[in-house]
Amino acid sequence: MLNLMWINFVGLSGIIGLTKNRILSIKGNKNMISKSILILCIASLYIVINELNSININDYGYLRVVNVLNIDFGYDGIGLIFLILTIYLGVISIISNWENITEKRGTYMILLMLLVILMGLNFVCLDLISFYVLFESTLIPLYLIIGIYGGSKKNKAAYYVLIYTLCSSLFMLLSIVLIYVVYNNVDYVTINSKIISIELQSVLLIGLMIGLGVKTPLVPVHTWLPTVHSESPLGGSILLAGIILKLAIYGIIRILLSNISEISLLYAPILYVIGIITIIYSSLVTLSQTDLKVIIAYSSISHLGVCILGIFANNLLGIIGSLVLCLAHGFVSPALFILMGGVLYDRYHNRVLFYYQGLTQFMPLFAVYLVFFSFSNTGTPLSYNFIGEFLCITGAITNYPVIGVLAASSVLLSACYQMKLTNKLTSGTFSKYLSVTYDLLYREHFILFFLALPTLVLGIVPNFISNILYLSSNALIYSIVI
Repeated sequence: MLNLMWINFVGLSGIIGLTKNRILSIKGNKNMISKSILILCIASLYIVINELNSININDYGYLRVVNVLNIDFGYDGIGLIFLILTIYLGVISIISNWENITEKRGTYMILLMLLVILMGLNFVCLDLISFYVLFESTLIPLYLIIGIYGGSKKNKAAYYVLIYTLCSSLFMLLSIVLIYVVYNNVDYVTINSKIISIELQSVLLIGLMIGLGVKTPLVPVHTWLPTVHSESPLGGSILLAGIILKLAIYGIIRILLSNISEISLLYAPILYVIGIITIIYSSLVTLSQTDLKVIIAYSSISHLGVCILGIFANNLLGIIGSLVLCLAHGFVSPALFILMGGVLYDRYHNRVLFYYQGLTQFMPLFAVYLVFFSFSNTGTPLSYNFIGEFLCITGAITNYPVIGVLAASSVLLSACYQMKLTNKLTSGTFSKYLSVTYDLLYREHFILFFLALPTLVLGIVPNFISNILYLSSNALIYSIVI
């Protein structure tokens, strides 16, 4: 029997297509598509949150499994939380560009909605082929969003995201084909119940990590992300930082930890070294950057490196910490992109750090949000980021004390570059190069408030989400019996 959530989700997706064809025939009404898509997003968010309220945290395995077009769809605690984050940020991204995009705005909103749908389906599909197809299909709307509505170097950024991801995903595709040849099945439940040889697991690990490592991204295959972020429109940056980067983390959990657990545990020290290099290198590079959006992009790389350490810690502290940090980063990083690329760039059309100074004097509300999200990004207590980073680093120290201590340096380094950014923008005397401008609009205040609210509330009361993640994460722990 089809679940009510799935019926509504598919029904809303179908309505989008019908709404698009009908509304495009109405000439002169540019806001109709945007309003319709926003209403559909909010309705979808309500349905999924209602499903969260009805979930029993003691239920084990995949829930509400249905078969549509011979493809199984369902969710567990991890998938449902990421699905809610996807739709939530979809609403935020639509509102963020409500006034900024003036040409072809209807097309832009349709592309955003298509991207949200494809990313949401990634978290509810239950087989590798569907995951790969949906994983790669997110490139199409993202490529169009950047290529049509991006900055002056939009063509370069669009080709970066396309070439990097496509080339790396070929190795992931070969690994999935190999899994199908061995198992004659790609269903998560089926392949999770079987064990293959260490040699074959090694080949699968290399192929899958090449594809997922680029999308994470890990050093040295991270260079596409700052370029793409700097040229992407605001809505694209929000979804890229908030969700698309999390698809790789979700893929590691679903494919590596569940199916090739033994080799993942044996190769964990190597993956830890890659994570440490990613954290330290990206943090040091961030200190030398002057482009505001590039600074936030490099900080995202550093935080995802911490997530990698938590995932391969092979204990509940690390795995839940990585999931919590992904969720917290999904609120804070989009907020910083809104402040840098949405508020400041819209006022001054300049993203150079040293162009700004003393903004507190005439933009006090902007300064308050900037200080709040900057402290959250550094993992300050009472923020949700603190919970994630603390659990990740604790999980890493439990298994590998030396590497865990090095991972703790991420806290110091993130404080260095984030406080440098915040201090330069807010403190000091009024810059002679700046003209006095208005503070946050009601629309900007609205979206920043609804990104700050979950960051603070979940930082104070984290058990609400952690209890849902606990049972699903417990199945990911692997032990070798001698």
